[in-house]
Amino acid sequence: MGYTLIGFLVLIMAALLIAFPSYKKQMKQARERIQSESQLLETPFGMMEYAVRGQGKPVLLIHGAGGGFDQGLWLGQICLNEDYQFIAPSKFGYLNSDTPKEYSAKFQAEQYRILLDSLGIEKVSIIGVSAGGPSSMQFACDFPERVEKLVLMSAVSMPPNSNDKGSFFVKIMQTIQKSDFAYWVFTKAFKTQILGLVGIPAEDYKKFTREQKELANELLDLMHPMSLRHKGTVTDGLIIKDFTVPDSIGVPTLIIHSKNDGLVSYSHAVHAHQNINGSKLILYEKGGHGAISELKDAREQISVFLNN
Repeated sequence: MGYTLIGFLVLIMAALLIAFPSYKKQMKQARERIQSESQLLETPFGMMEYAVRGQGKPVLLIHGAGGGFDQGLWLGQICLNEDYQFIAPSKFGYLNSDTPKEYSAKFQAEQYRILLDSLGIEKVSIIGVSAGGPSSMQFACDFPERVEKLVLMSAVSMPPNSNDKGSFFVKIMQTIQKSDFAYWVFTKAFKTQILGLVGIPAEDYKKFTREQKELANELLDLMHPMSLRHKGTVTDGLIIKDFTVPDSIGVPTLIIHSKNDGLVSYSHAVHAHQNINGSKLILYEKGGHGAISELKDAREQISVFLNN
């Protein structure tokens, strides 16, 4: 029995050693990708990282947990066509953005205003995904004159409830986040389990088309290097605990969510819809977090909404 266990451990170590060069290569590519578009702005809340891409109508893209400006750019890429200018910040604690001593959705929204002022942009539409929901809604409330339209996609709108991913599983994900190598190994060896942790049910992933599976895989790969996103994810969690939907959001709002979202339950979408006057709610039966299998329709819905 002892020799069997030792042999098993030796095989695991050998596999990890063989895989390590691939890991190092992917981390190098990830860091180079981030560095290629990263820009920094000094603000009263510390350094803020952001990226700007494209030309056209400006859209502020607010990423979710485990993200950064690169996830924001990806969000714009999958949800919009090329007729927009993408403005994608890294929220407090993500990648190269500082975490101030005091933080809240309100302070994060104020930092967005500072960014837009620095870029000379008067008015934007906003797309907030997942944990990007609170600061997106707060910005629309505090600076309505700067907002054309608001889109909330699989967005958090209140503190965690019993229908969301349990705190035990969230802590597992946050623990994995601390190690770039651990996250990399899990995404290679336990892909469906990791996708489940980020809200995409295994049964949905199995039914995805090839293109949809590629999008799900991109979502996981885009979070490399994961350790640079851990502090931001923890900060997001603390901000969400104290967040309530502002009662004075008056900008046109589109809310998109899947009923089988395994991370942020669709109760958040219903709650936002009930608290934002005149908002439009689209609920899909499937698709999981991010509504990946429904993105074709969601993209059309967003296009019509932003251009009418």
